[in-house]
Amino acid sequence: MTTAEQAVVTGRTIVAVSERLVLTRPQEGDAEAMFAIHGDPETNRYNPDGPQRDIAQAREQLAGFVADWPRDGVGYCMVSTREEPEVVIGVAGLFLHSLDGEPVFNLYYRFRPSAWGKGYAAEACRAAMAEALPRFPGIPVTALIREDNLPSRRLAGRLGLVEDPDGRVDHEDRLIHRMA
Repeated sequence: MTTAEQAVVTGRTIVAVSERLVLTRPQEGDAEAMFAIHGDPETNRYNPDGPQRDIAQAREQLAGFVADWPRDGVGYCMVSTREEPEVVIGVAGLFLHSLDGEPVFNLYYRFRPSAWGKGYAAEACRAAMAEALPRFPGIPVTALIREDNLPSRRLAGRLGLVEDPDGRVDHEDRLIHRMA
């Protein structure tokens, strides 16, 4: 299926297409998918705030994700497989924000447990970076990861991010990883 065909089938704005995945802009109808991912205790094992408690929290988070795109021209994406573009399996992408007064991208990835172990997070992050970084030269990519979240830290390393050599952390005590 071509990108244009996928857009017609899903009714979504496609941000990037990789070998196996389709990344689309979030939209208001994604609240159930957001809650399925962000409300799952397993996907939030390392989230100090824990899983979302109800669909209202998912809608609030989703509203922020939707608003990022027209404001910044970049943001987090809903991720689906090319075989099932209508089924959201994860969220991944880059969010433009400030870290210690410097504009940076925050690299984010969270997937349903059924999608774990297949390399989807790395593939989605690479696709998101390939789409965004040429449009925003000079903006560094960072990832804010809790020290005990070893799976996420390993993925960040595979994507080319390294832990801050000075051991700096953000205001939530997460390790700062930066594109090497």
